[in-house]
Amino acid sequence: MSAPPDTPLPVLLVTSNGVGMGHLTRQLTVALSAPDRLDPVLMSLSGALPTVATAVAEGRLPELRGVRTEYCPSRKSGWLPSGGLGRRLREVHPAYGWEPYFADRLHALVAETGARLVLFDGVVPYAGLREARRRLEGTPFVWMRRGMWRPGAGEQWLEHAGLFDLVVEPGDFAAEGDRGATVGRDDAHRVAPISIADAIELQDRATARRALGLDPDRPALLLTPGTGALEDVASPAQVALDVVRRVAPDWQVAVTSPALARHGISGDDLVLLTDTYPLARSLAAFDAAVSAAGYNSVHELLGARVPTVLVPGQSLGTDDQPGRAATLAASGVCLSAPPDDRDAVRAAVTTALEPDTGERLREVCADLPDTTGGRETAHLLVDLAAGAAPPAPLAATGWGPPVWRRALPDPRTPVDLVTDEGASGTGRRGRRPLRLTQELPAHRLGNAPLEHLVQGSSPEYRRARAEIARWIYR
Repeated sequence: MSAPPDTPLPVLLVTSNGVGMGHLTRQLTVALSAPDRLDPVLMSLSGALPTVATAVAEGRLPELRGVRTEYCPSRKSGWLPSGGLGRRLREVHPAYGWEPYFADRLHALVAETGARLVLFDGVVPYAGLREARRRLEGTPFVWMRRGMWRPGAGEQWLEHAGLFDLVVEPGDFAAEGDRGATVGRDDAHRVAPISIADAIELQDRATARRALGLDPDRPALLLTPGTGALEDVASPAQVALDVVRRVAPDWQVAVTSPALARHGISGDDLVLLTDTYPLARSLAAFDAAVSAAGYNSVHELLGARVPTVLVPGQSLGTDDQPGRAATLAASGVCLSAPPDDRDAVRAAVTTALEPDTGERLREVCADLPDTTGGRETAHLLVDLAAGAAPPAPLAATGWGPPVWRRALPDPRTPVDLVTDEGASGTGRRGRRPLRLTQELPAHRLGNAPLEHLVQGSSPEYRRARAEIARWIYR
């Protein structure tokens, strides 16, 4: 039964954990772009979700206020067993207990929110996602699947495309250089590139510099090394700093240091941007940038016409950063250098600091496609959601592992569940408190495990979630 035209349509936007914030930011862009008819709820496996929640709480992302969120630990979460037989099980079978846990989590949240549709942004359609899709036959499932996969990577995951009612492929400024497994497939609806800058209010140069603590009169370089392996990002960043200090000492340098970063770059002469999200709002502050070549960074920086040197990460899952950087450099919209070639990085950064180079790159970037894919995706969801029946209400029983499995000895993390009413366990030595809460820690997740609840959770949902947690905790 189709929903009446004035009925709000809850939709669940789900993201994988990923390496950086690409999946999470794309889903936030869809949420921020949603027409009034949609009521987006965000469920993320990304450890960066506290960064987003903190940005909302501190007023840096007012556009997202009122959008409900829920964090779900990924199968690689550090909260899961880290020693003994439990650690060995995770090494041999990382998804031990997690896939049925995720299926229950997703199914229960759809029932709790009344979601009429699930949009998943990630490379791997997890077994738990596929199981939830099987249970929720009347709920449309959509896969947001970006292109630019590394050649030879991920072909087996494309076999699951037929499980989805719709596959959406965001555009890429470097699409003509795509050499990955998604090229040539006819199973996706292609939209424009996606950038959160299209969905938020942008600051002018003076306002952005005040917000970031930059000198209003000196030229500014943004250094955003990315979230890859330490050796991949720290060395090129240090080369870039050396170039600025040697050939352009009048320039100021701002370095991003998000929660997921691993570079450890610091210095008294640097402006450190710690968890400054969304930085896309403030890109008018910069005269040039040196950046990794991830999807978000490229579409935010080049979309904002910031003269950029791309230094691609070399081993970041399926994302073909080297291919993206090489394609865009060949088209003349940026400069590029491989991270392991210090001379090439040095030469590219030196060139980028020249005024003529900056002017030329800004002019070329003006001809790049619009980044309206978030809006296009949000409008695609309306018809699918409006034509779907509401899901069955949250059942009182049937969550978590079956009785026979609960009775078996196993090496999962022993916990005492802590709710608003207090601890439900024994408090025995060696048990960790597991909080069932609607609150996330500020900026980043801590060392204590938690079961995060969507805002406004019902008592039935809290009870279901306590049972679901038994899949991965005991």
